[in-house]
Amino acid sequence: MRLSGLATAPGFQLRGENLPLIFGASADSNAVLGYAVVTDGIRVLDLPLAETTPTDGVAGLCLHREGVGYVDLVILGNGPTAQIWRIRDAGEDVLHVEQRQSFALTAPARQCATLDGDIYFASPASGITRIGPDGVIEAENNQSVVSLAVGDFNGSRLVLATDGSTGQVHTFYALDLMPASELTIVDGLSTPGIEQPSAIAITPDSYGFTAYVAGMIAVFDQEDQRIKVISHDAASRALVSAD
Repeated sequence: MRLSGLATAPGFQLRGENLPLIFGASADSNAVLGYAVVTDGIRVLDLPLAETTPTDGVAGLCLHREGVGYVDLVILGNGPTAQIWRIRDAGEDVLHVEQRQSFALTAPARQCATLDGDIYFASPASGITRIGPDGVIEAENNQSVVSLAVGDFNGSRLVLATDGSTGQVHTFYALDLMPASELTIVDGLSTPGIEQPSAIAITPDSYGFTAYVAGMIAVFDQEDQRIKVISHDAASRALVSAD
């Protein structure tokens, strides 16, 4: 099954058990799929979701927020639309799915990321868009990108984006989407450089060791078809000094 987007809820509690969840967008079947990770033995199980018919198909998704007993997802439609779905445990055999909010975009989006209630969309036709919690468009940038992620780097909130064709990671200020700097990832002492960055993700969660205690950035390199990781601390130093 090919998935066009992933969202994780690592702190989810299901029936009193710590059960991290993974959600994926299946564009081929216009469906949202769910998986539960059993940490004892690292097994991945299909997660039963209540049947829900999206109004405009499913082109992608991302995590909006995770709360006690629920997960909110941003669902991207095939057209210029997006919705927020809430998935929660209502004590039934399947997890309850509720469409809570819907809003129009200026063009169809294929990637999204969130930070503090704001949603950032990447559209092949219109670039990057920031929408506030009330669904109003707050900022736009026409930079063509294929993937984006947003995070805090030593107090600077930045959007990191890739265009799939050049060797740079573009960065923008999260508030107004004005360009910040260009990030080129070269070979290090123990890490390979990235020639053609594509899909990108950011996590502030600790992955241990000295380098990754404050999180990491993961980037898919189309040049050699490998996922490569960068220390969040190292990226922060490079981005702040460039700024």
